Amino acid sequence: MSSSSASLTLFFFFASTFLNAHAFNITRILNLNNEFSTFNNLLSQTGLASTINSRQTITVLALSNDAVSVFSDQSTEDNKKILSLHVILDYYDIKKLKNLNKKSVILTTLFQSSGQAKGQQGFINATVMSNGDVMFGSAVPGSILDAKLIDSVATHPYNISVLHISSYIPIMNPEGPSDHGSSSSPLPPQPPGDDDYTYDEPPSPPSSTTKPVVAAATAKANSTSGVSAITTHNLAFAFVISSFWFFITVW
Repeated sequence: MSSSSASLTLFFFFASTFLNAHAFNITRILNLNNEFSTFNNLLSQTGLASTINSRQTITVLALSNDAVSVFSDQSTEDNKKILSLHVILDYYDIKKLKNLNKKSVILTTLFQSSGQAKGQQGFINATVMSNGDVMFGSAVPGSILDAKLIDSVATHPYNISVLHISSYIPIMNPEGPSDHGSSSSPLPPQPPGDDDYTYDEPPSPPSSTTKPVVAAATAKANSTSGVSAITTHNLAFAFVISSFWFFITVW
């Protein structure tokens, strides 16, 4: 093999590694904690795992094994719809949620992007309560907030955040909520434009000093990853193209 061919082979190897450095795998992340094994299997069965992995920026609201019993009596298609409501199309970790500019934010989910949602069904409401708790619920007006943020499962700024919540978020009737057995207090009406109510905030700016962190859902199993976060895929692509042109010119 000539020196130029060897150099090109080496270049493409490192270029491929660089382009995929930002990638994450939700199945592997959840495999680190058996508490989410059923939720993890449901993501694979419904095909949502591969959809999540194909995204550049995502937040997954994960459910522990004791909170997914409702999915055992439903079809795979119905499970996919509900689970897709637990996938937010933006990066939100605990710090970002706790420091919302406004106490409530409406978040766009994968269910909304599927085109099957009606009205506000594809959005969820995240609200910081007076006691500091972060609660989630359907954005359908009048819906309740009964899914509580428990802790962080994994973060890879600013690509993926996996948050542990206490209970699943149901798909509500777009014309108004129906009772699904919760004792939580109803969410006060908050029409768009209210001072305490806003839609998706822009993604947080990337930081070259931030490293991905993997944290167990319980305080006994915290762990940290040392792989530096990659900012944008476009930057990587530009780097590869310019480097490729350099190699072609030289050899």
